[in-house]
Amino acid sequence: MLLEWNEKIKAHLMWIWGGEDGFMKRKKEGMFVVTERNLIFITKTNMSYRIHEVHSHRQLLRFKENKDVFLPLEGYGITELRNDIEKSDQNIVFAFAQISDMYFLEKRWGSQLKMKANFEEKQKNYSFAIVRGWVKYPAKDPLLFQHVDWNPIIDLYKMS
Repeated sequence: MLLEWNEKIKAHLMWIWGGEDGFMKRKKEGMFVVTERNLIFITKTNMSYRIHEVHSHRQLLRFKENKDVFLPLEGYGITELRNDIEKSDQNIVFAFAQISDMYFLEKRWGSQLKMKANFEEKQKNYSFAIVRGWVKYPAKDPLLFQHVDWNPIIDLYKMS
């Protein structure tokens, strides 16, 4: 899926834990980039660890201060997004036209964005959440999740 050069990034979220739902499906850490027509889940990026850490820390501060977290990152544009998409076939582009349903669930442990997307004539279910804290041993896994209102992304999807 190619992005258009005039497409604008609406939001960039760090520390996303998610992927396809199902038996024996392991979720992955990544980041969301939301444009006017696409939602992209990036698990492999060209972003340096230092820059990723800075933006993750800024996002965490915005959560603590109850500020808007649905913002684009400084210095990350369509060119960087295209490079990240091409970096790995594990990076998933969800065109809004492919998504048949999108909603969020508020759970005791955090908020979860759920969606149904059509890939190759087959419908797949996905879920995503924003991580607040990690455990790093024996494998990196989320420990705590954020409570977030996913409606800005859902509204953008519905308007497309």
